[in-house]
Amino acid sequence: MRNTRRILPAVTLLGVAALTAGCAGGTSPGADGDGPVEITYWLWQDDATDGTWTDLAEEFNSSQDDVEVVLETIPLDQYQNQLVSSAMNGTGPDAARSKDWWLGQFAPQGAIADLTSYVDGWEGSDDVVDSLWDTGRLPGSDEVYMLPHQYTTLYLYYRVDYFEELGLEPPASQQDLLDAAAALTGDGRYGIDVRGGAGGQDQWLAWMYAGGASVVDDEGEIVLDDAEAVAVNEDYLSIVTDLQAAPPGSITAAFADVKTNFVEGLTGMMIHHPGSLKELQGVFGDDLGVVPIPTGDGEPGATLGSMSGNVIMEGSDKKDAAWAWISWLSEEAQIEKMSASPQGQLPVLESVIDTDAYTSDPQLAVAVDAIRTAKTWPALEGVAELAAKEWNPLIQQGFQGEASSQDVLTKMADVLR
Repeated sequence: MRNTRRILPAVTLLGVAALTAGCAGGTSPGADGDGPVEITYWLWQDDATDGTWTDLAEEFNSSQDDVEVVLETIPLDQYQNQLVSSAMNGTGPDAARSKDWWLGQFAPQGAIADLTSYVDGWEGSDDVVDSLWDTGRLPGSDEVYMLPHQYTTLYLYYRVDYFEELGLEPPASQQDLLDAAAALTGDGRYGIDVRGGAGGQDQWLAWMYAGGASVVDDEGEIVLDDAEAVAVNEDYLSIVTDLQAAPPGSITAAFADVKTNFVEGLTGMMIHHPGSLKELQGVFGDDLGVVPIPTGDGEPGATLGSMSGNVIMEGSDKKDAAWAWISWLSEEAQIEKMSASPQGQLPVLESVIDTDAYTSDPQLAVAVDAIRTAKTWPALEGVAELAAKEWNPLIQQGFQGEASSQDVLTKMADVLR
């Protein structure tokens, strides 16, 4: 058995292409039967100080003699571009970590492999939360291109003491939230950040989904600018345009600003995922409240979910070996270990979700309960451009009253079309 630890540092795009040339093709140490098949796996790390990925690779390599995985870590801000470039050049890894909304850039172009036949023959497939398979599919398609691995859902944090001070109930409907935001605002305090800067598209889409809006319909047609979506977006814009219930700078704020404003007491509500839960519980104790993203009618509804899964590159001639690695990562023991790590998210397996770790904390359970009804960004080619480039200036125009809700959404929908 071999126990190899080899993690390459982040390098430039050309450097990665040169280093990995031949990883997707060519011969491997095990190609002639004298050793394991070596595969290359690309990933980013949300916490670069955490050794969980390295530990898992070592455990996998030492547990069998057939496949040896080599990890290559790339910073997230470089990762997507490098994966696109390597896929175009045929010089990329055998398998890679991927976000759900990147599939629209890869699957239609034939850059990643259809995993359906592997999934159909995998004994662990029934343990995956059934609704999460859609995170690896293109809209209107049945083929699976990404194996679920780590998931998260967004919900609403609020200050219990602020609400009690004003005699407010936790918001169930979006009108409840708007009313609470208005009531909380005054004397140097504000209701909620709208986060119009980096990453704000996820907070916004959680609001849109909870309000009943959709990006695409069941046939894959873009409906982001239909009448229902326009009304839901208008309510979101009104936090700034009408209520003036967001703090100064909110329309360009990124998450660090949003969290600071909440922690320091400047705002009474914050939309985020459970990655902030332990920290905020430590700060506020019983004064921290957590509820689902308020919906249009106050009844249970959807929120935004985000999947970090695993794909196999179509150019790899070691797909069976790559599948052995990524399917092992999605088995119960490995999912439990990764989900409990400093960079872990919510588990994708029913067997792990049912453990005390995810059922004993009622505030964490709010996020877990949302898994089955959450929606992700659809895997459309234009989503990358919208999320990374166009969303910020368009939503900011709406907040500043320079464009109507209809105009903002029509321009966003046109990017997707």
